[in-house]
Amino acid sequence: MNLRAIAPLGLAAAVAVGLAATLSAPAEAQSHQTCRMKGIWGSNSSDVFEFDAAYIVNHGEDDFSGVYTNPGVAQANITAAARQGVWNIRLDYVDHAHKGWVRKLIGRGMLDGTTHGIMVTGTFEEFVPGTRGSKLNGTFVIDGKCR
Repeated sequence: MNLRAIAPLGLAAAVAVGLAATLSAPAEAQSHQTCRMKGIWGSNSSDVFEFDAAYIVNHGEDDFSGVYTNPGVAQANITAAARQGVWNIRLDYVDHAHKGWVRKLIGRGMLDGTTHGIMVTGTFEEFVPGTRGSKLNGTFVIDGKCR
């Protein structure tokens, strides 16, 4: 028997077995949490926004959504996606006074798997219908506690 002739077959078989084992390994499931988020616009500790979020933990590709309500002042639907620690968060205002306004936030942060806390810091831009470019920009911090 010529070992040189069967060596490629052995290598191919080893690769196939390794690939099959990788593909058949159980994938880790997403987990769902509820988070209480508290954010601050800029360095003004009294300019606070708070909301509850449905948080999906998906191994570095996390998402959350919620509704921010400041009774009699503003209301916004919030959607967020994190990819490798970079968060893109969007507030779409739906109340009568701010209908169509959008705040786009970009920040860094990750959910701590041990404490279930999340801290996101970054910058935002605010867009108002009928205006060119952003009307306002600044910084933000979001501190969340999840369960």
